[in-house]
Amino acid sequence: MTDLPHLSDLSPRVAALLAHPSITERRPPAADPWPCTGPEPPDLAALYAATDGLVLADGTTFLRRGELARATDWLKHDSSLDWPDDLVVLGEQHELVLVLDLDLTASRAGGGILEAPHDGLATFQRIARTALGYLEQRTGLLPGDPAPEQRLADAITAGDIPALRQALAEPLYPGTDRQTALAELTLGRLLAAMGDETAATEAFERSIAARARAAPRGAAAIERAAALRACAAAARQAGAESLAARFAARR
Repeated sequence: MTDLPHLSDLSPRVAALLAHPSITERRPPAADPWPCTGPEPPDLAALYAATDGLVLADGTTFLRRGELARATDWLKHDSSLDWPDDLVVLGEQHELVLVLDLDLTASRAGGGILEAPHDGLATFQRIARTALGYLEQRTGLLPGDPAPEQRLADAITAGDIPALRQALAEPLYPGTDRQTALAELTLGRLLAAMGDETAATEAFERSIAARARAAPRGAAAIERAAALRACAAAARQAGAESLAARFAARR
């Protein structure tokens, strides 16, 4: 996990969150110890020091601290999941399971708060870096601390070159190669439209590589060909006809 503020620095944020009208249920703090592998993140410690779980008006539910390990073990057993020990079920949000990734092995881009559909519990989307930040986003209280993948999605939509470069420079959560490919494709198109064909070519090449990494086994060549066509189309859309022709000519 990334470096987080001290517990005392988080208390005002927790107080503001719990005073928000979107919080429809909160519970008295409990004496249950942190039940999971690895240290308790400071933001969760601050949250559980004020309320033992909560419910939002939109149905988002955070479990009691004492329920976390049992809920995680039950879900792993019931769904035959081979999750690592540092993934913890925090609660749910409609048809999604909320999961805390502690990333104790530093192998998953620092971990954070993940969402996984009930029918796809091996497919994660990282939403925020911390549980408190996630709740701030859900309530609309503050932007919270969105995950790089969320900032990347926003930058793609906005067509923001500096934001794209900044988000792409950060470690991204495993399984985001398709999003990376789209981001690099978008960046390449924007750079081509500015006349920077060298930088555009580099972005397009990274897009092709990311799309090939995301391909199912045995389909990398097909995905690479599709990625080349996408780069040619993006360059053409940007008015860079010579660049488009170079990618269109490749096989």
